[in-house]
Amino acid sequence: MNISTDYRYSGLRRSLHWLSALVIIWALISGTCLAFFPLTADVQQWLGRFNVALTLLFIPFFLLRLVLAVLQPKPATTALTVRQQRLAATGHGLIYVAVLAVLFSGVFMLERPAPVFGLTELMPPLRAGAATAFFAALHHYSCVLLALLVLGHIAAVIVHQRRGVRLMQKML
Repeated sequence: MNISTDYRYSGLRRSLHWLSALVIIWALISGTCLAFFPLTADVQQWLGRFNVALTLLFIPFFLLRLVLAVLQPKPATTALTVRQQRLAATGHGLIYVAVLAVLFSGVFMLERPAPVFGLTELMPPLRAGAATAFFAALHHYSCVLLALLVLGHIAAVIVHQRRGVRLMQKML
């Protein structure tokens, strides 16, 4: 089944989707490297600062994406059953919640000022202690959940594409 341009997301929503994909996949992969691989102190510091700055700048773009997802109707996919459409909607909703949890727990786990590409500096909203430790734990678990959801999302798209349901064309 080919999807005509009438069934594509708006240009803005497609752009925000791919921006989100790039930022989220970069942050998940580099964050995993920081957590599980031996890196030099310079690389650790650079990756940590870059990720914090990148994801802080990403927050307003993601919030706009969330608003558009709520306000703009989703293009129809008649090739999917009602059950499949509900599963997709649930999966997308869980991804949005996980991204929000990752982004905001990341802000609230900060224990020192975070430079944002030399433009500004975000001061920690909380004092270091039990609250920041809680948000750090929430951040780590949310990242794992988000990674699993993203893998599931990619797998579902691949399965549907292979079955002839051209979902990718909605986002291209």
